[in-house]
Amino acid sequence: MWFKNLLIYRITDGKIDPQQLNEALGKSVLQDCLQMEMQSRGWMHPKDGTDQFVHTCNQHLLIALGIEKKLLPSAVINQYAEERIAVMEQHQGHKAGKRQIKDIKEAVLIELMPRAFIQRQITYAWIDLNEELLVIDVANLKRAEELVDLLLKTVTGIRLTPLATNISPSTLMTRWLSGDEPPAVFTIDRECELQGVDSEKSKIRYTHHVLDMDETIRHITAGKRVIRLALSWRDRISFVLHDNFQIRRIEPLDIITESSEATDSDDLFDSDFALMTGELSRFLPDLIHALGGENRAG
Repeated sequence: MWFKNLLIYRITDGKIDPQQLNEALGKSVLQDCLQMEMQSRGWMHPKDGTDQFVHTCNQHLLIALGIEKKLLPSAVINQYAEERIAVMEQHQGHKAGKRQIKDIKEAVLIELMPRAFIQRQITYAWIDLNEELLVIDVANLKRAEELVDLLLKTVTGIRLTPLATNISPSTLMTRWLSGDEPPAVFTIDRECELQGVDSEKSKIRYTHHVLDMDETIRHITAGKRVIRLALSWRDRISFVLHDNFQIRRIEPLDIITESSEATDSDDLFDSDFALMTGELSRFLPDLIHALGGENRAG
């Protein structure tokens, strides 16, 4: 149970009680898609084999949003629709009108929906009660917004805002590749991406490449800024920081993975969650501090 990506929100209003949260989530459980539904969403048990919608470890909570979507590609709908349109045009002796085409496509969609494959996605979120943070394990902003939207509808009295820092990640990363030394707890790794600030937004990517300071300074002087940078924290976690403060591709390093001795799947889930929240609870303050602290204006 290690998150791979972090999207961080500040809980600005309201207090979350684990028991009350569990009861609230239990009222909006994920249901199977109905025959004529394209999507359903609801809360799931974050840990298999339990009936709890909130997994608790000290002041850290884990919740899970489930989304079921029917897979019905537009190419399939068009294929069936085109066959029917051709038959209609043959019978009526002229091209089908826009309204007729629309009606046929809607009829085909309704007919095919019960036969569509169903895909289930699970999005996990960690709530740090002490720091009043919601951290979502997702790289896709739309999926994060789906979780936030349903959480706000499920739990009354809370407000969430994306966590912002006083220094933008792009500004800080550009400084670090311009010669400024990062804090001792951070190490620059072998991957980055720079983007031009002009209308063309030309990009230069380095992958598995030792970053040469003279080379990166030359690109920055020419008008590019760093929008993505691979880093390590205290030789314990590697990650990629993005200019919109998304943290992606988190990997616990050997020094952490070797410290977990649990082998039973049940114990492993618990120990991994405890280990992850413990490490990230130390990592995030260091990163936020490097970015000039949290900006709570407004």
